[in-house]
Amino acid sequence: MSKEVEDFIQKNAANIIRSVQGTGLFPSLKMAQMIIESSGKDEKGKFGIGKGLATRKANNYFGIKADKSWNGKKIALSTPRDGKPVNYFRVYPAPLDSMRDHTAFLLKNSRYKTHGVFNAKTPQAQAESLQKAGYSESPTYSKALIGLINAYQLTQLDNKKPDHDFTTWFVLGGAIAIVATAYTFRTELKETFKRKRHEQNN
Repeated sequence: MSKEVEDFIQKNAANIIRSVQGTGLFPSLKMAQMIIESSGKDEKGKFGIGKGLATRKANNYFGIKADKSWNGKKIALSTPRDGKPVNYFRVYPAPLDSMRDHTAFLLKNSRYKTHGVFNAKTPQAQAESLQKAGYSESPTYSKALIGLINAYQLTQLDNKKPDHDFTTWFVLGGAIAIVATAYTFRTELKETFKRKRHEQNN
């Protein structure tokens, strides 16, 4: 999965940074969320990063559903694991639109401000605040985010500008970084992928 994640990071880094400017959100954390939330099985049933159904069909990289407040395009997708056979998801013209709307989603929901998401001093602390605010039902969601941030040195994004050249992405210790977090990281990430359902309409 390492090379796949690295390619995903390189492809989306500049837009991730653009989507959080001036908000207090860390690009590193948002990238970690995007890696998790966009993951799923492709048309052939193979699991991959950026292969989730909503991502492929709607440029929806964060699985945000189309509630009553949404006036844009929407698409009905099969979501039996959510307790409903079908849910409506927001459709975006491009990935950057999905990233920006995800930022707007967090800003508009007072619970994230109340739990200190935008005042966090580090991306790790922000991940924990996001967990406390109830972003995900997975009890290991924040740990999975922190695992990704650490394993792929995502904090490099936090001091970069959108026009930075991301053609080469260096991973600290490559396989060593992943091996160092091997059991815990893989277990938490696997659990999070299985339970990555949001309480987004609250």
